[in-house]
Amino acid sequence: MIVFKDVNKSYKNTTVLKDISFTIEDGDLVCLIGESGCGKTTTLKMINKLISPTSGEITINKQNIKNINDIKLRRKMGYVIQQTGLFSHMTIKENIEIIAKIEKMPEEKREKRVNEMMKMVDLDEKLLDRYPSELSGGQLQRIGIARAFMTDPKIILMDEPFSALDPMSRTALQDELLKLQRKFHKTIVFVTHDMDEAIKLADKIAIMEKGELVQYDTPENILKHPANEFVKEFVGNKRIWNSPEFIKVKDIMITRPITCKEEDSKFYCINKMRMTKVDSLMVVNEERELIGILYAESLTLKHHKGKGIKDVIEKDIVSVEENDSIVDLAKLIKNTKSATIPVVDRKKRLTGLITRSSLITALSQQFVEEDD
Repeated sequence: MIVFKDVNKSYKNTTVLKDISFTIEDGDLVCLIGESGCGKTTTLKMINKLISPTSGEITINKQNIKNINDIKLRRKMGYVIQQTGLFSHMTIKENIEIIAKIEKMPEEKREKRVNEMMKMVDLDEKLLDRYPSELSGGQLQRIGIARAFMTDPKIILMDEPFSALDPMSRTALQDELLKLQRKFHKTIVFVTHDMDEAIKLADKIAIMEKGELVQYDTPENILKHPANEFVKEFVGNKRIWNSPEFIKVKDIMITRPITCKEEDSKFYCINKMRMTKVDSLMVVNEERELIGILYAESLTLKHHKGKGIKDVIEKDIVSVEENDSIVDLAKLIKNTKSATIPVVDRKKRLTGLITRSSLITALSQQFVEEDD
């Protein structure tokens, strides 16, 4: 766990960081983002002591890093930068194993580990005897990642590692990093200026403005609840529609669906539908557990005459939970042709309702200007 507590950094009369406090949990990928000069790279470099704070403290696993030897601290961290930082006079193999060699990892183990790293970043072992000048930008960044993982550090720092790459290479490496993170659960601090990249990669995003941390939260919460006008403008009003998986059923559902009980009379149910201007009722028991749906059509069909409510309830229905995404919801509506979908909790208690019209209304918001 990495903790920043009241960290400040000044150069003469210039304040670079002001009262920075936040915690990076073990195994999280945290993106630092903001405009140029906001202090994100300075914040990153403080973790491995390439830059020291003017005041405040930074701890790793409750140990103040100022009490840790600089070289020892850095060798326990992976570090990937935009220009890869590979040594041009060394082969790819020598670049990957350099820290392991300094740390006196046995040669046999080192050889095996290098080959494992090449497989991990999906590169051919034939490249190991080549030099950096012989590889493409995307390949070089993969080598940089391989070197960062070589000694199996718990913390990896990445300073805009993909920003100089073409869009296809960048997307491929983002996907590769996500795959590695799901497998190895490293603590990764990732500097970027691209909000789409941060949303795609991060467990949490730290948005910085002029040396201050203005919001630190999950991508979902930042998209839905920007802390101030700067964040709102920086993120973009419509950006959440680029990540619809963050829009949940609970964000668009009808929160007070009209209900009835199995014991209610037909007259009561028909009158309730008429008064509330709906064509169906959610049938629940005393604990609000969903039993089924009662449609107005079922109450008026001739062959249902003389039957009670229990006999005409539609029980073969699909439902969703509050935290399901609207992507899943849209697929469900398309596949089932359902016009009405109840929302239930894990105990199958009714909590809301989705209709085709409520979904369409929610989706149409991306085309509606905020001023309107």
